[in-house]
Parts: sequence; structure tokens; C-alpha cells
Amino acid sequence: MLIGVGLGPGSSDLLTLAAVKALKESTKVFVPGKLAADLVAPYAKAHVLDFPMIQDKAELRKLWESNARIVADEAKKGTVSFAVLGDPNFFSTFSHLRRTLKEKYPDVEVTTIPGVSAITAQAARTDTSIESSFIVSDGSPIETKILLKTRHPEKTRDELVKDGFDDFIYAERLFMENEKVTREIPSEGDYFSILVAGKRRENKGGNKAVFFVGAGPGNPKYITVKGRELLESADLVMYTGSLVNTDVLNCVRGEKLDSHGMKLEEIVSVLAKNVKAGKTVVRLHSGDPSLYGAIIEQIDGLEKYGIDIEIIPGVTSLFASAAALQTQLTLNGITETLIITRPAGATLEKDSIKELSRHNATMAIYLGTHKLREIMDDVAYPRDTPAAVVYHASWDDEKIIRGTVGDIADRVEELGIDKSAMIIIGNVLSPGNFKRSHLYG
Repeated sequence: MLIGVGLGPGSSDLLTLAAVKALKESTKVFVPGKLAADLVAPYAKAHVLDFPMIQDKAELRKLWESNARIVADEAKKGTVSFAVLGDPNFFSTFSHLRRTLKEKYPDVEVTTIPGVSAITAQAARTDTSIESSFIVSDGSPIETKILLKTRHPEKTRDELVKDGFDDFIYAERLFMENEKVTREIPSEGDYFSILVAGKRRENKGGNKAVFFVGAGPGNPKYITVKGRELLESADLVMYTGSLVNTDVLNCVRGEKLDSHGMKLEEIVSVLAKNVKAGKTVVRLHSGDPSLYGAIIEQIDGLEKYGIDIEIIPGVTSLFASAAALQTQLTLNGITETLIITRPAGATLEKDSIKELSRHNATMAIYLGTHKLREIMDDVAYPRDTPAAVVYHASWDDEKIIRGTVGDIADRVEELGIDKSAMIIIGNVLSPGNFKRSHLYG
């Protein structure tokens, strides 16, 4: 048998009586480091196991399996403890060990003794009273929610299911008389109750689709909730490093693959192979996948493999640019029309920018910063028509350049900007005689 023992926040005075009893009665006590060993020393001899802070997943896996084997061999002979600072069930080395034991040595019985965690210790030290909901995070994706005083747990569970949670445990009167712990969620709950909601990350082969997700314009907070959830749960996220702000990928725990330089057939093959292996696969596109996203060729290729797709829209850079410019793209009395287009180039033989510009509507031009002067010379707008270029809209290094059709090219060239920018032309950029919207009477 293995006992995960919580040693508290670091003071020997804060060990519980149950923790001390377990340490004294264990045939062997393992710890993950010197500080834990010092706390254990008055009650038992500690055996330190090496758990280095490294990022290499393959190496970490080897270490977990090696340490799990050592602990399992002793646990099969008698009762052993693995003692950690704080509580063994909160952001703990013990959690990784227990997961590996469950996978490799399911016959080893595991239980835990709670300890005073840093969460409550800080309240004591900072004289903080927690009287309402709060968040505890190490910056990783939120995969667990713990709700106290769940008087209507069944109703609460149904609401959490909508947010992607699919694993629930209900408990009431823990460590008291009439304690209850169950996965059968009741309709009515006790005042001393807790509902634990989790998201199972393992993919059981149910996903038979590639999720095309819009990353948004660049700011990681501008991705949709659905998009973020898929990134967090994905086994593979394929993205184009030259276009997507890699800060958006900080929540990804699965494999990240930069598709820059890959040919279409290779992209499709990798996506299909991973889906058929039962993995959750995300193809991440900058902005919105359906706007200059080149997704139809990928979808066509995936259909040949018999794989479905789902598209999750994203905020396009045009709308982020309008937000940066603090304007609206259509305005009563100025124009009710927005034209979205791009110049000719490697993937477009001939454009219609000159013809479209004759409508005197707001014009948004993607993928054209490198041809800005040529575009401004070609459009039919008067030379004093307001124009703007927004570089990296919503990114930390966002730049806004305002001018007119006649001088915007000079202003942008002075800054050396020739890519990753949105071009907007039209009087909505400097509205004068707009009319009051009928929305306001």
C-alpha cells in the first residue's frame, strides 16, 4: 500500500497527527527533495527520489516510470509513504507518481493524507479572508473545477457539461460521520458538500474530424472560448509559425507542429494519420480560417481520407484593425458597404482593386502591404481620401499608420513595413458628416 502524505507548507508545527502516524508506521518513506526530507527526519528516514525540473516529455516519462517502479516494489511488500510539501493532491509531485502507478501497477493500493496547502497558508500569512469564489492557477489550462456548498449538484453538473466538463465526483461531510463520496450525482446536496468537475484528456477514438480553428488576429485573449478549449485538449496542433502568434499556443499541452515549408499533401497526410490514430487534431489558422485561409484544398484532401472537418471561426485582423483605429467600417451617411479584397500575386493572377474602388465604399485589403504604393496609384479614390495601415493588429508590437491615398505609401515605407498589415481606405476613417443611427431614435 502507498500513502501520499501531505507535510504542510514547510513548518514542522503544521504536520497533522495523521501524517506523523503514517510516517512512523511506514516501512519506507520516499520524498522528492531535501526540504521534504528535513520535515520527515524526526519521524522516519527519508529516501530521496530524483524529480528534476525538465521540459523534455520523453525524459520525464522515463523518470516517472523509473521512480514508480521503485515505489511499487516497496509498496507490494508493506505500507510505504511518499511525503510531499503542502497537500499531495494539489499541484503535487505525488499526482504524477500516482498517475504512473495507476497505469503501470494498478494492483498497488493508493490513498492520501491531506496536508495544509500553500493556498490556505497564504491566507494565514497575508491575513486574507476568502469569502467568495477565487481562482488558484499555475498558468496551465483549467481542467478541474471544485464547487463548494453544492445544494443542487445535478443541475450544476448539467451546466458544467456545456462548458466541456465530463467527469464528476460528488462528496459531502468529508472526514465526518455519514461521509459520502460518489459518482452518482444527486439532485439535492448537503451544505457540507463538494462537486469536483474534470475534463478527461484521453481521446477514446471518438473524434473523427480535424478542427480548423481561427487563432484570431494575434492577441492570445482574442481567440474564442471554443477555440481555446480545443487547443487545451488537442493531442496535435498544427500551425503556421510565420503567421500565428506563438503566444496563442501557450495553453497547448499536446504536440505542436509548425507547418511552415510543408507541402499540401504532407500537411493533409499528417493530419489524417493523427486523426486515424484516435487523436484530437487542430489545424490552427491565423485570423479566421474562412478568410484567405486556404482551407478548401486541405478539406478536399481530408475528404479523400474519409475524414470530416469542423470549422471554429476566429476574429479576423480586419476587425482587430478597426478596433485599433477606433472606428466602424460602415457608417450611416458615409457608406453602408465594405469591400474585402487582395492584390494580385503568386496565388492570384489578376485582381479587381481598381474596379472595386470606384464604388467609393470602405475597402479593406489583405496581403498587400508589399504592394502598397502600386495599390494607391491604382485605386480610383480621390488622393485626399483617408487611408490607414495597421501592422500586427492586437499584437504587442502593433503599429497604426494614418494618412491619405496620396501619402500613406511614403509613411509606411519610412517605417520599413512591408508585410503582416491591413490596409483600409475610406471616409469612415475620418468621418465628418455622418448621420445619427436610427438605433438611437
